[in-house]
Amino acid sequence: MTHIGPDPSDPTASSEDASLQATSLQGRLLVAMPSLDDPNFDHSVIYMCQHDAESAMGIVLTQPIGGLTFPRMMEELGIDITDDRHIATPIYNGGPVQNERGFVLHSLDYFIDEVTLPLDIDPEALELREGVGLTVSRDILVDLARGAGPSRVLIALGYAGWGPGQLEAEIRDNAWLIAPSNADILFSHDAAGLWNRALKSLGILPEHLSLNAGRA
Repeated sequence: MTHIGPDPSDPTASSEDASLQATSLQGRLLVAMPSLDDPNFDHSVIYMCQHDAESAMGIVLTQPIGGLTFPRMMEELGIDITDDRHIATPIYNGGPVQNERGFVLHSLDYFIDEVTLPLDIDPEALELREGVGLTVSRDILVDLARGAGPSRVLIALGYAGWGPGQLEAEIRDNAWLIAPSNADILFSHDAAGLWNRALKSLGILPEHLSLNAGRA
């Protein structure tokens, strides 16, 4: 993460940050610009799970962990698989923070009271049961292994995090674009093509982005 701090000499910084914080990015996608100088987030797409004035947190969708499969992860956790519907589900590097901890994004046809956090802020999507939830619990992995979990799922180890004002500053410096999200994008497991798809959802052709994009 670039962790760029606000520029105290910029009179627009505080108003721009306030505007971004007032409009939560929860449920949206961050799409890395080619100029983002951090190998951990090169051409990455991040689903935003939380965003307010104090902090921001998201899951990287574009970095499957080579060699780590759902069966291997269940074996390491001592969980028996009795249903094979998620046996081919990849495990992702969700970011550099707490990367030993599992985070499960999933469809809201599965919910654990007082554990699952609904993330989709579109009331219509929630009504249509097309919303997204986040569950950080061994219970959801047990249920996935026995076929009682959510129908759509993305499993990640770790997350991307920002402190107060850091994400807003990075967006001001054109490190990220903000794109809409939906279940088809989030659960596509299209790590190789997701960056291009997210840009095209904004009407942007990847080849038109400058590698040296920055503030004027």
